[in-house]
Amino acid sequence: MSNAKTPEEDDDDWFNKDEDEFVVNIPNKVGNAEGDKEAAEGSGKSVREMLDNLKFTLNDEGGNYVDSIKNAAQGRTAKFELPKGAPGKYVQTIPLTKLVNILENDTLSMFADIYVQKEEFLATLTKKTYGEELILVLMKIMNKLSTIPLYETVKQLFGTLVNQQHFWEQLLKFFQQPAEGEKKKKKKSKIVRPTISRIDMMDVLLKFLAETKQHIPLPQRVLEYCQKLSRISPPNDKKQQEQLHDLAQNPAAEEPTKLLSICPTINELNEGSGPSMNLKQNIVKGKYQSVEHYLDVHLNLLKEDFLIPLRTGIQKYRKFVEKNGPGKSYVGESIRVHWPVKLLLPSTINRRTAKEQLVLVDLDPTERGYSNLSARYKRLALSNTKRFMNGSMVLFSYGPELSELVVAVISNREAAQLLNGYIYVELIRLEHQSENDPHSSGHGMHLFNRPLLMIESEIFFEPYHQTFNALSRLRDDNFPLKSYIVDVTFPSKGLPGYLGQGNAHLFNYGGIQFDLKKPADWPAEALATAAGINMSQFEAFRMALTNRFTLIQGPPGTGKTFIGLRIVETLLANTSEQILLICLTNHALDQFLCGVTRYTDSIVRMGGQSKHPLLDAYNVKQLQEDERIDRRLRISYYNVKQEYLKLVERFDALQQEQQETTDALSRPMVQCMEELLEASRRLHELSQLSTLKLIQGFRVVAMTTTFAARNRTLLELLRTPIVIIEEAAEVLEAHIVSSLTRHTTQCILIGDHKQLRPTTSTYVLSRHYRMDLSLFERMINNRFSVAMMTVQHRMRPEMADLLRPIIYPVLQDADSVVVRPNVPGMMRNLFFLSHNYPEGGESAIESAGSDDGGDEKSKKNLFECRFLLGLCEYLLVQGSYTAEDIVILTAYNGQMLQFVAEKKNRPTLHGVRIAVIDNYQGEESKIVLLSLVRSGNANSGTDTIGFLAHENRICVALSRAQDGLYIVGNMELLAKCSKTWSSIERKLREQAAIGDSMPLQCLIHGQAIEVKMPEDFEELRREDGKCMCGILRR
Repeated sequence: MSNAKTPEEDDDDWFNKDEDEFVVNIPNKVGNAEGDKEAAEGSGKSVREMLDNLKFTLNDEGGNYVDSIKNAAQGRTAKFELPKGAPGKYVQTIPLTKLVNILENDTLSMFADIYVQKEEFLATLTKKTYGEELILVLMKIMNKLSTIPLYETVKQLFGTLVNQQHFWEQLLKFFQQPAEGEKKKKKKSKIVRPTISRIDMMDVLLKFLAETKQHIPLPQRVLEYCQKLSRISPPNDKKQQEQLHDLAQNPAAEEPTKLLSICPTINELNEGSGPSMNLKQNIVKGKYQSVEHYLDVHLNLLKEDFLIPLRTGIQKYRKFVEKNGPGKSYVGESIRVHWPVKLLLPSTINRRTAKEQLVLVDLDPTERGYSNLSARYKRLALSNTKRFMNGSMVLFSYGPELSELVVAVISNREAAQLLNGYIYVELIRLEHQSENDPHSSGHGMHLFNRPLLMIESEIFFEPYHQTFNALSRLRDDNFPLKSYIVDVTFPSKGLPGYLGQGNAHLFNYGGIQFDLKKPADWPAEALATAAGINMSQFEAFRMALTNRFTLIQGPPGTGKTFIGLRIVETLLANTSEQILLICLTNHALDQFLCGVTRYTDSIVRMGGQSKHPLLDAYNVKQLQEDERIDRRLRISYYNVKQEYLKLVERFDALQQEQQETTDALSRPMVQCMEELLEASRRLHELSQLSTLKLIQGFRVVAMTTTFAARNRTLLELLRTPIVIIEEAAEVLEAHIVSSLTRHTTQCILIGDHKQLRPTTSTYVLSRHYRMDLSLFERMINNRFSVAMMTVQHRMRPEMADLLRPIIYPVLQDADSVVVRPNVPGMMRNLFFLSHNYPEGGESAIESAGSDDGGDEKSKKNLFECRFLLGLCEYLLVQGSYTAEDIVILTAYNGQMLQFVAEKKNRPTLHGVRIAVIDNYQGEESKIVLLSLVRSGNANSGTDTIGFLAHENRICVALSRAQDGLYIVGNMELLAKCSKTWSSIERKLREQAAIGDSMPLQCLIHGQAIEVKMPEDFEELRREDGKCMCGILRR
C-alpha cells in the first residue's frame, strides 16, 4: 500500500527502515571547533588534565579503579548493574577511563559513542555508588551534551541522572569533607585527596543544574540538596552561593513562555469567539523589552491564529445543535463535525509499518454493510483532497459541551484505509473536567468503542505546531540576531563573522578584485557591467556582501531572483561556507535553485514537493538511496526504535487488560502514551542527525519555510552561517525567526513589503494586532537601511504608470519594456471594462447534511467570468499568443472555481491557467485577464470591496502582465471605497483606457469594434462572408 504524504513529509521515511536498511556516512569526528569551544565554556580545567594530576590510586566505590590516565587500560573491569525496569538482565557500566576518553572527543562524536551504548550509560548514571571523579566526569558529559539540539534525547539523560538520590548524597558528601588544606593537617589520614577542588566541582555542578533546568524542573529533593550545598559551599565564593540559592528558589526555567502549549484546552475553546484578553499586539515600531517579551507576543499570536477559527466554529456548531438537535454531522466555515466516530486500538502491531499506529478512527461506524466497507467514504474519495492530511488536528469529545477533550494529530491517512473511512491518529493531549477534578489529566475517560464527536479543523495545524515548538526553544543566550530582531539597535556595520582573518575579505568577480572592508572603493561601473546588473541592483549586491543583516526591496519586475543569484554566485566563488536558501513556496524555491545549478552541483533540495525535473538529481531522497550510515548511529536508532516498540506492546497489553473491565482510559495508559510521544520525538531527532551527516558537506541547502520549521533541529545541527530568504516580506516573522539559528552570522532578506503581506487565518489579528507585519517591513518601519532596486523589466510603461507614484514613488522602465509588441486584435494594450453587474456567492454553507461539504465563503461574478472567457477565446484566435501566454487572475477562490467550471465547456481554452491573485505573486505572463469580482450585492444591498481595498493586493494584481492587461470590474464602486483605486481611475482616464465597452480591432481593416457583453464575442464569428468589423471580405 502506498502512503499518502503531507507536503515535504520526508523524515517519516526513517520509520520504514530496520537496522540494516539505514544508509549514510558519518565520520568519527563530526563536530567543529566552534561547537567544541561552546561546549567547553564554563567547564574549568579539562578532565584529562585533572586526572593527569592524580599521582595515586583512587578507590571508586562503584568498582572503577583508576591509576593515572596513562595506565587507564589497567583499570579494574566494571561491575554489573541491574538497570531499572529490566528484571533479570545485567548491564555492564562504562569504566571511568573510557568515559574520560569519550569526553575528550568533539561533541557529536561523544554523543554517538554514548548513545551506541545507551543502556550501559544509563546503568552508569543509575549506579548506587559514585567516586568524585565519576561525578565530575558525568556532569561534564551532560553539560557538553546540552549544547546539542537533540532536546528530547538529552532531556531523557538529564532526567535519569538528576533523579538519582545516591548521586546527590555522594555529591553532598564530597562538599562536606574537609578542604584540601585541612586534610593535610590530619596526620592519621592514609591518603591525600585528589586535586579536584570544591570550587571546580561547584562550577561544573552549577552549570549542570542550570542546563537541567532548561530541560526539566528540578525535583524537590534536588532543591533541598541545593539549599544544603549553599550552606557548605566555599565561603569566599559568594557568587556560587547566590547561584545555588537562586536555583533552590526557582526550580524550573523562569520564562512563562516555557509553560505555553500550542494544544488547545477546554477553557480556551470555551472562551469568546474573539482573541484572548491577554493577547499583545505585534510591535510595529520600536524594540521589544526582552526575548521573553518577544516570545510572549509571537507565540500567543501564533496560537490564537489557529484557535480563533476553531473556537468560532465550535460556537456556531453549538447554535446549530440548539436549533437542530444533537447527533448530526455539521459543515461550517472553519470546522467539520463528524458524528458518530469510534476510537479503536489495532490488535496487531506490524513492526515494519511507518509509526506503529496506536489509535484507529472509524469515521463511519454505523453505515458499514455486511462487507464492513464504507460506501460513503468511497464515494467522497478524500485521498485526493487536502482533508485529513498528516499533521492535521482533530478533537474528540462526548458532545458539543466539551466537558472532556482529546487532542489528536493525524499520523497516517493511508489511501486505501481512508477510502474505507479509517484514519490513524496520535493522541497528544487528554483533559477531563469534572466538579471534583477540573484539571484532571484525562485518565478515567471512556474513549474506546463508543460513539464520539470528532471536530476536524479546516486550519492546517502542522505549520503552527512546528513553528510554535521551534520558537518556544529560544531563550536569551541562543536567540538569532537578537540585536537586530529584538533590541532593534542595529549595531555598527561589520563584516559577517565567518570571514575570519587573513585575506578572506578580498573577493573577486569576473576577474575584478574588491575589498569587503572598503565598499566605497569598489569599481562600481566595472563590477556592475561584469555582473550584468544595473546600478540599483549593484547597491543591493554591495550591501548584501558587506553586512550581517541586509534588506533588499524589489518592486515587480526589478529582478529579485536575479540579484539573489548573483549574490549566491559570488559567495560560492569566494567563500567555503555553506549557504541556506529558504523560500515561502516550492515554486519560488525551484525557480531559484534552477539558477543556482549554473554555478555549482553541490546542491541538496530538501522536501519532496519539487515539480522541476532539472532538480530531481539534487533531491535529498536521491542521496539517501546511495549513502551508508555510520554504524553507531544505525545501532542507536535501532535501539531507540526497539524502546518504542516495547512501549507499543505495553500499551497494547494495557488496552487488552483494560477492555476486560472497562473502556476507561487508565492512568498507566495515559502515562504510556506520553512515553510513546517522547520516544517518537527521540526517533525524529536521531533521523535529523542522520540527515545532517548526509547534507553537511553540500555548499547549498535549499528548503521552504514550512520544511525549515518542521526541521529546526536539523538547522541547529547544520550551523549554516549564511541564510538567504526570498519572498521574505510575504513570510510571517515567526517563520523567519524559526528558520534562523544562533550560528547565523549573515542574513539576507529579499522581498517587497508593498506586495502581498504574510497570510493569517484570522483577519482581526492582521487588522488589530498586526500579525501580518513581516520582519522585513518591521525593520523598514524602524528605519533600517534597505537597498531598493528601481528599474523594472516587465511591464509596458502605461501599466507601470498605474503603480507610480501611488505605490512606488521611484520606479523606472528598462529600455526593453518600451519596445514590447502591441497585442493583435486590440485597440489598446491596457483597458479597464467597468460594469455594475452584481456579485454573488456570498453566504457560507452551514448544514447538517452534504457529506460532500461545500465551498468556502467566497465571491463570484458570472458576468465577469463569461466576458473574460470570451475575450480569452478571441485573443487565441488572433494567432499571436498561445494558451500558455495567457493567465486569468481573480481576487476570490469562488470566482476561480466559477472560471474552472465554465472553462470546461470551451475546449479552445485548454492550457490557459486560472489562478487567484494571492497565488500568483512572483510570476508573470504576456497577457493577464483580471476579474475583480466585487460589484455590490443585489440581495444584501452592501457596497464594500473587502480586501480589494488593500494596496498590497492592488499592486500584485496590476503588475503581472508584460504585453497586455485587461481588467473587468466595477470602477465606480472601487473608486468610492478606496483612494488608491480612485487614483488608478484618474490614470486610466488620462490614457483613455477605461469605459463600459472594450475596443477590439479588426486585423484586416483596422476598424474598432466595441464589445460590452459576453454574447458580443459570439457575434464576431460571422458566417455571412463579412469581416468581424462588418466589411465584406475580398
